[in-house]
Amino acid sequence: MCRVLGITHFNYSRHQEIIAQFCELARSGVVMAEDPPGHEDGWGLAFYLEGKLIVHKSGVNLLEETDKVLQILSTAETSPLMILHLRKSAWADTSNTRHAHPFYLDNTVFFHNGVVYDYQGLIPDINLPGLDADARDTEVLFYHVMSGASRDLGQAFLDSSALIQQKHKFSALNCLFSDGVKLFAYRDYAKEADYYSLYKACSEGSCFISSEPLDKNIRWELMAKEEFLAIDLGDMA
Repeated sequence: MCRVLGITHFNYSRHQEIIAQFCELARSGVVMAEDPPGHEDGWGLAFYLEGKLIVHKSGVNLLEETDKVLQILSTAETSPLMILHLRKSAWADTSNTRHAHPFYLDNTVFFHNGVVYDYQGLIPDINLPGLDADARDTEVLFYHVMSGASRDLGQAFLDSSALIQQKHKFSALNCLFSDGVKLFAYRDYAKEADYYSLYKACSEGSCFISSEPLDKNIRWELMAKEEFLAIDLGDMA
């Protein structure tokens, strides 16, 4: 249960304000009906520099480390893609850096908003080494996707999603992920559509995917249920 923001053709000087608005969602972001306010159980940041994936994660409330995130992004200045994640943990004793999103292998990075409750049933299909014994649903889902990604990353994700939809119990499968060539976005939910939202927008050569509308000067469109996007990071250069 989280908030997530992706920006293609990221430019810190142009996007600083929208980043600040997103960081505020750690305090004010929409939550499910039964939940207390806040997405304060850690944060994760990913971007690409000269084709290489850079990841920063923390188990600390982003409201306490906003300056750190802004410093990282201002130093990077630009990137083909930036993704920032605010975590609201669904699992006890996991509000730490180890379980903060994203999860990544080589140049592929994966963020998720939602819960796969019976994720243990996905583990037998995983054929990659490295999955830790304390892995929870998002990490298991990522490894499941990557086990089939030698074919095509987007299709591997859709295959994993279809399996979960057919055989597993989940709240949502809202995901942002990338291999450094494309930004993939997917929205699906089994409950609370108003919370498990994902919006898309384009402005000044950048595409935005966000859990909630941010800059009011940008026209945001709610993604449909089971809508899947594959945005080429070179398309709008």
